[in-house]
Amino acid sequence: MAKDNQKNLAREIITKYDWFIFGVALAGWSFASMDLNLYSINLPFILEDFHISLQLAGVMTSIIFAGATAVVWALGPLLDSYGRKTVWQISLLFTALFTGFTIFATTAALLTLVRVLADGFSYIEFPTGITIANEQFPEKHRGSMYGWVQGGFPLGYFVAVMTSYMVEPYFGGPYVGWRYAFLFGIIPIVVVIIMRLWVKEPERADYMLKAKKLVKEGKLEEAKKLLEKYNMDLSQIAKITYKQMFTDPKLKKQNIVTTLAELSHEIATPALFFFTSTALIYYKHFPPNLVFITLAIATFLAFLGYGIMGHIGQRIGRKKGSTIIGLLGGTSVIFFALSRGYLETMISTLLFYPLVLSWNGTWWSYIADTFPTRVRGTAESWQVGLNDFAWIIGSFIYGFVITSIGFASTYILLAAIPVILGAIIIWIFGKDADPNARLEDIVW
Repeated sequence: MAKDNQKNLAREIITKYDWFIFGVALAGWSFASMDLNLYSINLPFILEDFHISLQLAGVMTSIIFAGATAVVWALGPLLDSYGRKTVWQISLLFTALFTGFTIFATTAALLTLVRVLADGFSYIEFPTGITIANEQFPEKHRGSMYGWVQGGFPLGYFVAVMTSYMVEPYFGGPYVGWRYAFLFGIIPIVVVIIMRLWVKEPERADYMLKAKKLVKEGKLEEAKKLLEKYNMDLSQIAKITYKQMFTDPKLKKQNIVTTLAELSHEIATPALFFFTSTALIYYKHFPPNLVFITLAIATFLAFLGYGIMGHIGQRIGRKKGSTIIGLLGGTSVIFFALSRGYLETMISTLLFYPLVLSWNGTWWSYIADTFPTRVRGTAESWQVGLNDFAWIIGSFIYGFVITSIGFASTYILLAAIPVILGAIIIWIFGKDADPNARLEDIVW
């Protein structure tokens, strides 16, 4: 009996393999983010190169995210059907391939197609990395470690800024040489692909996949015994994962709540991050060099914010941590919306970047905590797809709204209010979860 109880205790020791997964997950997410943000950083130069209006750029960007959403939602259930490791490797391989193809885009239509494929596969990296990391890391350190892994998003943004800043001057400046930044961007991605040859399937997922195979073979007792360690429900194990999320009473409410919170928070992302360089150049009249410097500092601060919020969420709970940082982030956007002059705008950018982005330092571990192993990969993919779905809306309307009501009103309406609303939704309706508990003890 003591032995059975011991195997169910929360793990506290961080192994060398845990640190290896930490490094691989951080690097993978950083370079997937780098690919995504090479586009957003260079968008004002792409507009000039292809002679595209801001309104058309918003439509084009929304199409890119629509395609990426379809890729993520279509491939997400494969994590729970065929394993995390295989999908993790394939996603980054295709990201590298289509990142390199960006250099050959000679029309806006071709650029849109290439970016749909690159961003779609780069965003499969996101839910796969979340799922593997949270299933692998010890319970007592899960949130703290994943906060830094999730910090790969601003770290990738920082790498994208520095790559553009250093590469483009050698190819005629940003208005001409933006394509070459994408070409150089494939190098670190390939390095991570090689590192992942030594990644193993997380034990939880391995047990689940083996149990599914046994169920198909009619060996129900063997499957049931295999699932005992992680308290998985044999009656649900073979069901369609999306169906479980929307019909299982244990999952349905939390899925609806997190869906609404995610949509609200992420509809602000295009204005705040994908069109930031464009807004600073078009509306604040920043020179490109000052934009690069401002965003480099802001993204580094955001990386620190992710890690700090991971620690805070591990101490006070990830639901509470997400609520607090969401309210602070939304409030900081109001300061940015009302800023005037170079100095005030630069300071407000350095403020809202880490505060708004740091929501993700707790949020994604919270999602992993509150969905069981049998649907965790699908749940994370669903949420990531919601990112892109919200970005479709935010990107599509951005150009039309800002040219109609101006800079300040746009950033209050499309950025500050949605971020605050997302925090309020999770605060009032979200499921409580002990940050130090075993994943199986949270969801049952």
